[in-house]
Amino acid sequence: MRRATFVACAALGAALLSPGSARAEGADGLYGRFDGDLDLRAHAGVAFAGGGPGLAASLSLVYLATAGIYTHYTDALGSGAPIVGRSLAAGVHLSPLFLARYATGREHGPAFVDLAVDAIAFEMGAFWAAPNRSAWNEHPGLEVALDAGLPLFAQATGLFLGVRAALRWRPTDFVAGAPGGLVDRGAVLSVTLGWHHVLRTHLVDAGDEVLP
Repeated sequence: MRRATFVACAALGAALLSPGSARAEGADGLYGRFDGDLDLRAHAGVAFAGGGPGLAASLSLVYLATAGIYTHYTDALGSGAPIVGRSLAAGVHLSPLFLARYATGREHGPAFVDLAVDAIAFEMGAFWAAPNRSAWNEHPGLEVALDAGLPLFAQATGLFLGVRAALRWRPTDFVAGAPGGLVDRGAVLSVTLGWHHVLRTHLVDAGDEVLP
């Protein structure tokens, strides 16, 4: 068991360090995900929440398609229908499936399936909301979200259709007997179109020196 784990980790490390990994076109299950170390993801679309739809926009930075940070913004754009006029959330993004599946040789294609499964992410953070035609709430609440992406190209860099479902709790919602359901507490469903771009930033080896 230990030997199998060591072999899997060694294979993954070799793929990360090997110059040939940048030439991956999908036959090995990478689809360009190791062309760089940081995945920049920008999305925009529609947010469905209590009262009516609004604008949704998000930005994420994900290291090795696995872990990173996110921000998510919604805006009613002046409409008086949505309960929440504006909201801003930020926190931690975790996509645990890619490295685990790749290290154990479980990415067999087709590319659209592999990329879609590995794009499933869990997010947790804080959110700030401004009720319609009101100022921002003074205290943040808690947000937990499930995020998924469907690739429109068979590559890690390209267009993705995004679907995100978030549950939110305001500070008052943690009080026993607090009124209101999930929608009243600020739950939001976002459907977006975005661009994912793999960047080579050398975050890990930024301080390394080339040996003579």
